[in-house]
Amino acid sequence: MMKHCEVKAVNKEVNEKPIVIEMQHIYYKAGKRPLLQDINWKVRQGEHWLVYGDNGSGKTTLLSLIAGYGEIYSGCFKVFGEEYKPENVFKLRKRIGWVSTSFFDKYYRNESVSDILLSGLSGSLGVRFDIDLKDVKSAREALMHFDLADKFNALYRMLSKGEQQKVLLTRALLQQPEILLLDEPLSGLDANSEKNVQMMLSEIAMNTQSTILFVSHHPEEFAESIQYSLRLHKGRRIE
Repeated sequence: MMKHCEVKAVNKEVNEKPIVIEMQHIYYKAGKRPLLQDINWKVRQGEHWLVYGDNGSGKTTLLSLIAGYGEIYSGCFKVFGEEYKPENVFKLRKRIGWVSTSFFDKYYRNESVSDILLSGLSGSLGVRFDIDLKDVKSAREALMHFDLADKFNALYRMLSKGEQQKVLLTRALLQQPEILLLDEPLSGLDANSEKNVQMMLSEIAMNTQSTILFVSHHPEEFAESIQYSLRLHKGRRIE
């Protein structure tokens, strides 16, 4: 039922940054229940957004669509100027870092930490390619930033909630993403880990061109990084 996006001529300003996420009249449903309705939104390269709203308002659903998990029912949706299609979905996902325990807990049970980390490099939920030793080395080194080097071969389900969150953060950052989607990124972390992650994300926001979307019930945690906000209520954007 998805309509293809219409091609429109646009007069670009000289210094205008490219649009990396574009939604026009997006409608998404699960079964017969609408989860997102008539969403219109544009996000440019390097922008940092807070996405907020009550529980069940559609925040995680919105981010999961951007991450390439789910197909819209109608409307126009582009990431990096492309519509998601079977032939490009993995290529686009590799450019997006995605952190969400509420999403990944549905899929990751018996997977090892190493497989989860390396799956991000292929834009999939599982490892889809021959393992490169350089990637394995990079994944091991990335875990060291969270003091989890000894968990490389551990089962994800055997980790604490805080450790699982750190694995998902490592997975996302290992990709060096152009878009970073953070669904309650501090969930499950102790106070010291929260501070370290906040500092890490602040540095990414300040020193890279990454586009960052934060979902948080505590926006003050990222106040210095947030530039714009989008509020959802019952699946609709509230201006």
